[in-house]
Order: sequence, then C-alpha cells, then structure tokens
Amino acid sequence: MTIDVTTLPSELLVVPHPLIGFCGLDVARQSVHKTIWDAFSGSLQRKPADRERDRAAVQYKLLPANYEFPVAKPKRTSYEWYHPKGILKRNWMLKHLHVLPSVVVLFQDIEWNDSQWTEKQVQCAAIVQALKNALQERNTRLCLVLLQKSAPLPPGEDMLAAERAASLTSACGITSKMLFILPHTEHLMGYTLRLESAFLDMAQSYYALMSKRIRTHRDQLTAAHTTLKIRHQFKLGFVAEMRQDFSTAQKHYFQAYSNNLDEIRINDANCLEIKTVAGFLNYKLCRLMFKLKTPRDAIKQFIIHIEKFKTRVGFKDLAFEHHAWLSTQHAVFGELFYEAIKNGLPALQTQHPGIYFQKAAEYVIKRRQAAKESYETQLSANNGANAESTAANLYTEFFGVRAVKTGDPLAEQQANMLLSELERNFNYSASIIALLGQAMAQFKIYKCLRFRKKLAIDMAEEYLQSGDHAKALTLYSLMLPDYRQEQWSTIFSDVLLKTLRCALLSASVADYIACSIEALALRHQGEQKERVLLLENLWQVFQCVPPLPKAQLTPEVQALWSSSLASVKSPIPIDLDKINGVLQLCASFQQLQVNNNDVLQLQLIVRVLTDVPLRIRGFQVLLADVANPQQTYKLEALKYTCFANLLELRKQQQQTQPQQQQLQLYEKNMRLEPDCYYQLFCSTEASQFNENTQLSIMRLEALMGTDQLGAVLSCSANFARSPFRHHTRTRDLDDNLSINPICYIAPTFHLSTQTNLGHGVPDTATTTTTTTTMLVNEYYPVVTTISNMYNVYLQNVCVHISVPMELRNSVFLTTDVTSGRQKLHSQIQIDVGELSAQSSNNATYYIFSLLETEIKLQQRLSYTLDVERSAATANASVLESNSAETTPEHVKPVLGSSLAAISPVQIEYLDETRVRKSREDSLTLSCAGDFKFQARFYTLNRRPLSQIYRGENFLLRANMEVLAKEQLEILDSYFICDHNLVQSNYSFKRKKYSNKYCAGDQLENVIVLRTNATLQDWLTPRDMERTKLNDNKFISRLTPAPPAVLESISPAPNANKAQATKLPNTLTIINNNNLMSSSLQSEDGKLEESNNALDAPKSMRVVFNKALEAVQATGHCRGFIKGAYTLAATVNASSPTFGVFCIRWRRAGVKDENESKFIISGLHITEPPLNIYCTIEEKMFVKMPMAFKVVLKNPTPHVLHLIATLAISNTDNFICSGHKQVRKLHLEQHNLLVDVSKLQVGWQELPVLTLEYNTKADPQKNDSQNALLDELVQRALPKRVFVLPPLKQQSK
Repeated sequence: MTIDVTTLPSELLVVPHPLIGFCGLDVARQSVHKTIWDAFSGSLQRKPADRERDRAAVQYKLLPANYEFPVAKPKRTSYEWYHPKGILKRNWMLKHLHVLPSVVVLFQDIEWNDSQWTEKQVQCAAIVQALKNALQERNTRLCLVLLQKSAPLPPGEDMLAAERAASLTSACGITSKMLFILPHTEHLMGYTLRLESAFLDMAQSYYALMSKRIRTHRDQLTAAHTTLKIRHQFKLGFVAEMRQDFSTAQKHYFQAYSNNLDEIRINDANCLEIKTVAGFLNYKLCRLMFKLKTPRDAIKQFIIHIEKFKTRVGFKDLAFEHHAWLSTQHAVFGELFYEAIKNGLPALQTQHPGIYFQKAAEYVIKRRQAAKESYETQLSANNGANAESTAANLYTEFFGVRAVKTGDPLAEQQANMLLSELERNFNYSASIIALLGQAMAQFKIYKCLRFRKKLAIDMAEEYLQSGDHAKALTLYSLMLPDYRQEQWSTIFSDVLLKTLRCALLSASVADYIACSIEALALRHQGEQKERVLLLENLWQVFQCVPPLPKAQLTPEVQALWSSSLASVKSPIPIDLDKINGVLQLCASFQQLQVNNNDVLQLQLIVRVLTDVPLRIRGFQVLLADVANPQQTYKLEALKYTCFANLLELRKQQQQTQPQQQQLQLYEKNMRLEPDCYYQLFCSTEASQFNENTQLSIMRLEALMGTDQLGAVLSCSANFARSPFRHHTRTRDLDDNLSINPICYIAPTFHLSTQTNLGHGVPDTATTTTTTTTMLVNEYYPVVTTISNMYNVYLQNVCVHISVPMELRNSVFLTTDVTSGRQKLHSQIQIDVGELSAQSSNNATYYIFSLLETEIKLQQRLSYTLDVERSAATANASVLESNSAETTPEHVKPVLGSSLAAISPVQIEYLDETRVRKSREDSLTLSCAGDFKFQARFYTLNRRPLSQIYRGENFLLRANMEVLAKEQLEILDSYFICDHNLVQSNYSFKRKKYSNKYCAGDQLENVIVLRTNATLQDWLTPRDMERTKLNDNKFISRLTPAPPAVLESISPAPNANKAQATKLPNTLTIINNNNLMSSSLQSEDGKLEESNNALDAPKSMRVVFNKALEAVQATGHCRGFIKGAYTLAATVNASSPTFGVFCIRWRRAGVKDENESKFIISGLHITEPPLNIYCTIEEKMFVKMPMAFKVVLKNPTPHVLHLIATLAISNTDNFICSGHKQVRKLHLEQHNLLVDVSKLQVGWQELPVLTLEYNTKADPQKNDSQNALLDELVQRALPKRVFVLPPLKQQSK
C-alpha cells in the first residue's frame, strides 16, 4: 500500500459519470444480449471519437444475478453529538462511481403474444420485487425493458400489447413510465439512443434528489462541525460533476476549500489529513477551471494553494511526506496544464507545464534527502519497528488519517519508523528521471533550450547517482559541446569532470581519453598536480592498464575496463577544433608555387598550451588536391627545431632557409615542453603529384600514445585568426609567420614561341616584332616560330588560332592567299607535326579585318609527350579516399569551396604513358583604316543632285583619302556599274597611278553615268536570262561566276543623299550576314556614320579576291549588283545600288596585292517631262567654227508644244549661224544645231537655251511647268566654255 501523499487516488482523477446498472443480460451465452450490451457500451459499429461526440456521458455496469448492493446506513436525526474521525472516507467516491448505480435496468425476453405469458409475468414480478428489497432505503430508480423480436405497432392499434402492459406494470408494482420496449431489429442503435436518453433523465433525477438530501444534512450542522461541512461541500461538488453541472461543482469545491483553510486549525496531528483533502479540492478546482476556459484562475489557485501549505511540514521526522505531497501537487497540475494545452489552450515560455514538472522533480530530490536524514536520525535512536507486522494496520478508512493513537509518543515513533522504512523502498531516480523527461519535452516545445540543457545535466546526474553510468555518459556527452561552445568555464569544467567520471565508471576508453586530454587545458579549474595526475592516468590507459589502481575500483568496473581495453580500436580520433586549449597546430607551405622538378616543403608550428609537458609520438600533415578532394596525401614531420618565443621564430623566418645545424631528428614520444614553439619540417618530391595541381593543407594530426593504444589529435588547417589581438607582436602567431595554406604545382611547358607581325624584319631582342600596322581589307601575315628548347621529343605539335566571338563577323583567318577563290575562317589550326630536341619550326597565317579595331586573337599551343607517372615516395603516403576518421564532416565543405589554380597550361592524360599539354596565349594587334571614300552625284554643270531623271547624264565624283601611315602603291581603281546604268566611254579611261601615297593624300575620279529606266523598270538577272533565251542580244564580255557562289548585295540606306558603302572582299557573295563599314556623304561634304549591326558568327566563308570575279557580269564593267551587306541599322529598299568602286593597292616594296571595295548607293530615279542633251567639242580655238548641238527628246507619248529659243548674250564675241527658234515639237526627238565661232580667248559664255510651253496650243500648261523646263535646261546645258588661242597652222 502506498502512502497517501505520494499519489492521488484513481477515483479522484477520473471524470465522474452517472452509473447505470443492467440486470438480466446473459452476454456470455446469448448473442442477442451481447449485441444489446455492445450497443449501450458504445463498442458496436461506432468509433470512440464518434461515441464521445454523439453519446451521453454515462457509465454502464453489467450486474450479475446475485449482485449485492451496499447497505444503507441508518439516518441520523441530529449531528449535535456526532464527531467524525475524518473528513473524507476512502470508499465514498468508489461507491458512487462503480458500486451503487443511480438507475437499475432489468432486461426480460417477453413477447406480447407469448404462449407462456402468465408464467413469465410472475417470474418478472418476482425479480422486480427482489431488486426493490435489495435497494431498500435507496433512491435508486428501477425500470423494466422488454426484449422483443419485432417492432411495436403505433399506440392504440395493438390492443393486446396495451392490455398486457397494464397487467405487467400492475403485477410488478411499477408505473407505465418505467416500462420500455427494445426490439432487437436492424434499427437497434436508434432504439438504444432513445433508451439511453430516458435512462439519463432518471439518473439526473436520482442525483438531484441525492444533492437535496446532502444539502438537508448540511443545513443541520452547527459551527462546531467544520469537518462535516467540508465533507458535505465535497459531496455536493462531486454529485454536481456527476450531473455535468461544472459551475455548481466549482462553487461547492471552492466553499469546501475556503472552510478548510480558514476555519480549521492545523497542527501536527491533523496536518497530513488537511493537506490531503486540500490537495483533492485543489485538483478538482484546477481541473474545472481549465475545463471552463479560465486558465489564469487555475494558475492563481494553484499558486495560492502551494503558498498556503508550503510551510506546513507536520512531524519533522516525516518531512519527506511533505516534499512528496508538494511533488505530487506540481506533477498533477502539470498534467492538467498539458491536457488543457492539447485541448487548445495557448501557453508561453514563462508559463507552461514543463515548469511544474521540473519543480516536481526538485521536490522528489528534497524528498530523498529528507527521507535519508529521517531514517538515519531514527535509526540512531534505535526506534525501529517491524514493518511487516504493522504496515497493514497503519491506514484507516479516512484519507490522511493513520491508525495511531493520538498523544502516545511511543506509538508515534514506531509509526514514523515504519513510514521511514517503507519510504526506502521508493524508487526516487525513476520518478526524478520521468519528471525531468516530461519537463525537457515541454521546454523543447517552447524553445527554452538553455533550461533544457540544465535539465539534461540534472537527468545525467540522476543516472549517475542511480548507477546507470552509460546513460549518464550519453547525456553528458550530448551536452558537452553546447557548454563548450558557450565558453562558460565553470559550468563546462564541472560537466567535463562528471563526464570523465562517467567514462571511468562505464569503462568507455574513447570518452575517457578525450575528456582527459581536454581536462589538461588551463581554462578548466584545477591545480597543476591534478593535471599531472590526469596525464599519468591517461598514459596508463595508453598502456592498456585501467587508469586507477585495483584498490580504488570495484570488481565490476575492473572487469568492464579489461573487456573494453581488449576490444578498443586504435587510434582514437580526437578533433582539436572542438577541444582547444591543449595543443596549437599551424602549417604552411614554404612557397606558394613550386615547379614539378622541385622539392615541396612544409613547416608545422606546434605549441603546448597547457602547463604540463606532453609526449607526442609524431606529427602528420594531410594534403588534398583542390580539384579532386577525395585524393589525399599524408606527410610525416621528420625534423624539428625549438624556439623559446615568437621573436626567435620570426628571425628564423626571415632567413631564406633554416640552418642545417639547428635541425634535429624527431623521435617518437618526444617530450614537448609548455610555452615553447616547435617548428617541424615535412618535405617530398613535387614530381609525385600531378602537374597543374593545386595542393591544399586539409588536416593536421598529432599522434599520442603507444603502439598498443593511441589517439590521433587532428585539427583543420584553416587558421582562425583570434578576434582579440595583443598589443605586441610577440604573442600573435599570424603576425610573426606567413601562412600559405595552398601551393600550386606548376607544370612544365616545353614550347616557346616568337611572333613576327607584318612585313618587317624580326628583332632578336624581343619576342614580338611589329614593323607595320595592319590595315583594313589587307591580308596581314603573321609568322610564329615554335621552338623546343628541352631535350624531349614532342609529337602532334599544333597551333590553334581563333577570333573572339564579338569579332567573328568582321575578322577572319586564312592560310591561303592565292588569287581567285579563298576560304576565310574564324579559327584555324596549323599542324606543325613533330619537334625533336632543340629544334624549331614556323607557322604562317594571315589576318583579314573589315573594321578599324583592336584585335585580340586567342592562340593555343598543344603537343603530346611520353611520360612515366611516378608513384608516391616514402615520405608521402597516398590515401585513396577521405574517410570519416580522416576528414570530419565540418571540414569537407570548406575544402570543396576552395578555388582551383588558374594556369595557362592545361594537362590531359591520354593514358598511363601519354599526356597532352596545351597553353593559351593572346596576340593583340591594331587594325587601322586603309582609305576614306566618299561618293557624290552632280549634274553636268557641277550642281549637286537630289534626284535623277531617266535618260539624264550625271556625274559620279569618287573621292579617296589615304588613311594608312605607311606608303601605299595604288595599282588600279575602277567602277563596276549596275547593268541598268550606262557608263560613258570617257569613264573607261582608267587613271594612271605612278606615285606612292601616304596618309592625307587625296584622289578623285569622275564618272559619267546614265540610266534608261526607272527603278521599277530595272532589269534583273532573271529577266536577262529570259531575254537570252529569246534572242542573244546581250553578249557578256566577262565570264559570269558560278551560280553556287552568286548572292545578292543589298542596297545601303540613303534618303536624298549620295552614299558610298565600303565593300570588303569577304562579303560579296556567299553569306547574307556579312559585316561592312558604310559612310554617308551629304551635299556639303560632311561625313555621317551609320550604326553597326552584327549578325550571327560564321566559322568559314568562301570569298573572291577580285570584285570582277564576284559580280555576274553583263558587259564591260557592268553587272548585276542586287544587294549589299552593310552595318546600317535599317535598309532603304527604295534606294538603288549603282555599282561598286574598287581600289587595288599594295604596300610599298611588297608584292602581295589587296583590294578595297565600296558599294555606291544611288538616288531616286523619276520620269522626266523632257530629255535635253548637249554636244560640244572637247577643245575650242579662236576663229574656228564649233558645232553646238542641243538634242530635245520627248520621252512621253504625248505631243509637246514648245517654244525653244537660243539666245547669245554678247554678240561681239561670237559669230552664229543655224536654228535659233522652234515653235512646235511633236516628234520623238528634235535637234537644234548652231555653228559658233569664237572671236576671243578665255572663258566665254555659250548660247542660252530657253524653253517654254506654247500655252495657246496647249492651254493646260502653266508657269510652274515652265519653271520645271527651265530647271532641266540648267541641269543639262553648260554655261561657259574656255577658248584656246589659235593653232600655229591656223595663225600661219
């Protein structure tokens, strides 16, 4: 039997429900009765959640046939002389919850038409009478339920049923309201719910009458009956709960609690009973307050309750009972709080169930201490009692009242001793751990993590005290990193020492070694002799001996240590990144970059941070390839030197190499003194690593222990700079040492190049010689000399040159500059072949550019070489992959995020014996302009043109300006006009270029052109082919290009302006996405630049070196030029292309010829009202007749009525004869011929032609149209002529 105050009774913890008893159901033998019982109890075709929602809160009990009901006590007429022995009886709640039903239901199988109706009626009446006799003096309700197979008929229809029902109720002595019919058909659940509602009404009337009777008894009490008042108030509250009237129940409980506190005087004799009943009432109050959604009132009530009884200890020898009572109160309230939260009540960090579970655990700890002190005190007084003989007689029928004679000291001492002995059987650790576990779960939910850590430490201490050292070690180990990170030295030291103790008692070798090493740090509180003792015990473990002598260890612990040392795996990994303050390690490469044939050297700085010397077996450095972190290498430190302080180390670092006489061999288990700096050296051949590899220091390891058992103390190579800096440089390591965590293994490239640009002579002093500047439209030669200066044989040597993506449409490469058709590329590859030792070879290619820009070519040299990949040397062992013991998880992301070395040399291993090496370089050169070209259109009298009339002669003035700084030789220039234009014979006389031209020199060509069709009537290549099929009228003087290479040249935009577009030799004719420079020339001669438009890059183009080979020729310097590729953003389709102007040139002293081409975009062509042509001699002499002929041509189908007049302004200078006036012009053509003889030398005025419409003959004409005729005359006829002196023959 448990003590009253340790736990609350189960009948108090359950929710009270009305009790209804069933009689007459044989569920074991009759299936119908079993089905009916299941329907009422809620287990038939209904889930528990549905039952709680739909069914009433009723408790059913199946009563056997011989069930004995509790006998009613005799009623008291007065309570004047009644003095109860206690407040609450133990059996009262049990009786009304599980023993005495409020309603008894008798089930009988009787049909209305049963043949044995009389016998069954008599039998039923006898059973009912027996139940009445058993329930004598009780107010329990009784009812009868008839089980029938068929559903009853509506009232008034079944006369037999009405007659026999009246007979049955009369025989049983019950009313008709106490008789029910239950058909067991398919609608059984519906009938069950209706009956349940009727039963609940009867139960409510029973409990109402019970409350009335209790209230009557309470009213008879006097002021002296305080305990009876508390009892009756408790009963009223309990009955109200049975009736589901929670507000009334709370009121009665509160009145009972108030009377208990205010009216009863508490002493040692009744203290236990008062606290027990007060705990019951407080539990009921808090539960109802939570249920009625008033949690603040519940918390307030609990706080008041604890404050009232916190100091009510009672007997001092039984103080543990008081702590048990406080623990129970807090634990039960925490459970109530938790249930309320599950039902939707919100909680806070400052108020949640975990706080009360934690307080309950604290009171259990106090309970254990008080029980221990009480037992020792009573044992010293030798007042022990026989627990087995007196334990059964210790409790009475009232809660909190013991069967001890009041006022008898000896009996009280014996009872106290008995209780102390019973208390020793209580499992304190299990209770404390359970409560702390509940509290930790709540603190985790409400994110009180720091307090949760404290509870975990308390739980670990409880496990340690209970002897479960393994679980205690687990909890301590989990909490140790958190307190280590927070750097609370006092708390962490205490936790660390307790962890060490758990590791010792549980024989955990790895944890004992780790904790022992960490406990050597100076930040942990303790003296030096304690650390020396720890170190001695640690070395005993390294020697596979238990750390303490056998006399200090129990046999069980000795056996655990023996088995653990026999099965431990060596070495044991210890992470120094977590355990700091013992050993400081820092590694650095001697050089940031080493060649493949050099020696790779590292230095390792070691310092002992504690005040006891350490014996380290050896040091190792783990290297990793940044590009392949899974491949690691391990180097061992073989030599060392020692320094007393950082200043000496700094002086040694300033030397190029350490002095050889100071280096000593590192011996195993060498003793490292505190506060000294040890510099250790690791070296290995760099040839064992792959070339073009970036090595990174990944981990540093220190081996500690013996051959049998050891530990690996490893840390990350990432040096963490301390945020606290000393005011002097003698204490910070990174201020005195250059830390290089990465070293690059530079590859050996066996090829060297020397590039010669242009047509100059290479300079031996420099690797690149530029004597000439590259020009636009020039095939610029580049000669690259590739040399092998090593004693190796190189194969598959090749040079790959490529143009940047942004210049793919304007810069091209080629190795073929033969005349005629060529192929240009955006990238080329020149295969040099093989190069023997100490040999060289040349690679020549040409650059062609369409833009004046800076060109940066990408050049890649590659070759293959036969090699032998050497294995790792003895100094460096290769690890195939990183295991968890080699590289901790928190270090791997750091290594993966390192940047690989950027090297121009790339290495690719083809197989085990062949390797391909390549290096990328860049070649930068500037491209300057060759010519500045301008094309302008004029009339015959040198006036600028804005539009052209069909059939009109006009001038094309091609102006060229040399932009190249070097001297150029212009070999030829010519104009290829479109087939729809006619070029005069005078234009075919090509200009002779004999001089050498340089920057600033200007040249000009004048060409006379005429078109006989408007733009809409221009002939196309398809029209010409169709015409050739009809009659071979046109005979081509030039062989046309193959159709496969013919493309269109789209016209460049021009609006009322003459345009000249530069035509490079790459765009004529293959691709529609060519790149060309274009220029616009206005009437005043100012240059306007157009935008650039880049198309998709092409890797190769087929081009022609000469423009005549690219144009589909149709006559002498005539061809179809259908389109042009320009940089213009928009293209004006209405502006035609008049032709291509070509300039063939070369550099002075160079044989290679180049050709610059410019597309001439024309003007708009309109239909004229009249064509006027003028013919005059090329040279005129004094007094020699000259024929001045004016041809008037009517291009329209209509008759023109014109008046043409030739007038001479100064008649003294001329002698004229011929037609001077025409009145009518209706033919297609009419000639005005005048013979003019000049009488003076110099510029002389020519006859002036005047045209006007004859308005009398053609009234539709007006003055504006006459002005148009005057404009045509001004455009076509010259005004002056220069007269030369007479010839010698004439003068003679």
